Amino acid sequence: MIKLYKYMPFTSLLKFIDDPCLRVTPSYCQNDPFEFGYSEQDIDQLNTKSRNKKLGNELRDYSKLHGIVSLCSSKSDILMWSHYADKHKEAVVELHIDRNNPESLFVNSTGEYSPPFNYSDFIFDKVNYKNKRHYPKNEKDIDLDSVRKHYYFTKAKQWVLEQEYRFIIPFTWINRILFNQNGYQKAKVILGKFSGSLSCLNQQDSNNPNKVYELNPGALEYITAVNIQLLAKLWVESNETDTLFLIRLNSGVPGSNAGQIGRMYLGCQSSVKDFISYLKNNNYESLLSIAENYYDFQGNSLGIYKGTIDDNEYKITFSEETFCVYDNKRSARTSLTNHYLTVSSLVYGVTFLVIKTPVSVTTMVVSAS
Repeated sequence: MIKLYKYMPFTSLLKFIDDPCLRVTPSYCQNDPFEFGYSEQDIDQLNTKSRNKKLGNELRDYSKLHGIVSLCSSKSDILMWSHYADKHKEAVVELHIDRNNPESLFVNSTGEYSPPFNYSDFIFDKVNYKNKRHYPKNEKDIDLDSVRKHYYFTKAKQWVLEQEYRFIIPFTWINRILFNQNGYQKAKVILGKFSGSLSCLNQQDSNNPNKVYELNPGALEYITAVNIQLLAKLWVESNETDTLFLIRLNSGVPGSNAGQIGRMYLGCQSSVKDFISYLKNNNYESLLSIAENYYDFQGNSLGIYKGTIDDNEYKITFSEETFCVYDNKRSARTSLTNHYLTVSSLVYGVTFLVIKTPVSVTTMVVSAS
């Protein structure tokens, strides 16, 4: 088991606690234009060198349908805190990765009708940092595995301080999709008869012009099972800002710390008071919330650390925060049964029974018209 870290904004941390997900970013939405930097010349050379004469085309097809989850091996890198955590004002989440079973980090099914995960299509590894982008020309025996590993896990040496690890994930593993207004309009057209499965998450917030929409989880599972081309079109036609593709993490049973999500680290410039206030006033609207993993039965905080600037060196040190969350809330832990809910929804003539648990969302078809 290794510990890796995800840097994120404070607002994203609170959403993460409510529903532990990570964004799967399509290959073409990366912020570095050198990422997966194969050229048409590279594609032609790979086609020429390969036995089947189409290896370059296979690489291009693979990259279109896979995305990335990036993690860091350090929680205390001051450059990472500055670049990815808004000048040390944000947070880092610790994740536990099983080297022998790295895919176990993720919830591997959205329900009974989800297609099985294709683990051969999944890659986890450490990023290499080099000066040259191209696949080595002196390699004699080349195949898709070696070529895609090279292009997905090679970055410029200037990025070496990131100490990055990556998951390469097929789009079919996605189990949550969010849209902004532009993405919503695009999704309505693509989904056609399934567009009624899109709903606004902040409809009641009349003061917020930035509406957020979600594709019903039951509908997502059904579409993935019966018309994967629609999901592929959503994936391919999205851009960096209009659509968020998310994958849920194995968070275990709420309050048990049995999942693969560990400690939380707040930046040296962050507001611990805001975080404490969030825990005290959490109303458990999300069935997948892991808020209760961070305090015990008496309400004493667990696994929450705050960064401080070292007095002598250029480094960040962390110390555990101690506080009680029961000042303004009930003094007994929510019953575990409250984390389970059964709801039904109608999606294009099919009634779904959606059973949400801390580690999965299971959907069963109960009737169809």
